[in-house]
Amino acid sequence: MGRARWVRVGTVVLLWLAAAAGATAAGLAAVGMIGSDIFGSSQDPLTQSEVAQRLASPEPTAPDATSPTAAPTGTPSPSPSPSATQPPVGESRVVNTAAGTVIARCVANGLVEIQSATPAQGYDVDTDDGDEDHPSVKFENDSSEIEVRLRCVDGVIDPEIRTDTDD
Repeated sequence: MGRARWVRVGTVVLLWLAAAAGATAAGLAAVGMIGSDIFGSSQDPLTQSEVAQRLASPEPTAPDATSPTAAPTGTPSPSPSPSATQPPVGESRVVNTAAGTVIARCVANGLVEIQSATPAQGYDVDTDDGDEDHPSVKFENDSSEIEVRLRCVDGVIDPEIRTDTDD
């Protein structure tokens, strides 16, 4: 082989190595940016206690922007007292089991609203909202079934957890 051919082969190899190094650097930079926004700041994941605290706190509600607000009058009207037939709307309650997590709350007329049912790894979930005053969530796998039955007692979620294992 001639000297010119070795120079050409060497140049191609060097260019290929430079391109590979550039692509690797770009890939590492892209992976480093995962989890941060455009400006480079990142948010640490929440701890279990922070998640529970945020779930337990009521969601803020904004006033309807389309309706005008009335000017206050000189004498405030008395607030109606809650009736015995309608318990207060409760806060969300997190019910943890080995098979999964249920988040529910009491709503008007003592009914239960299931907000979330998340199975643990290896389990399937089946939610039965048919009976709204006592809905249930079943977590199942090949060897066990855990049922979480929910009801409202004085505006607070009262869970009943039943476990059935296949022996």
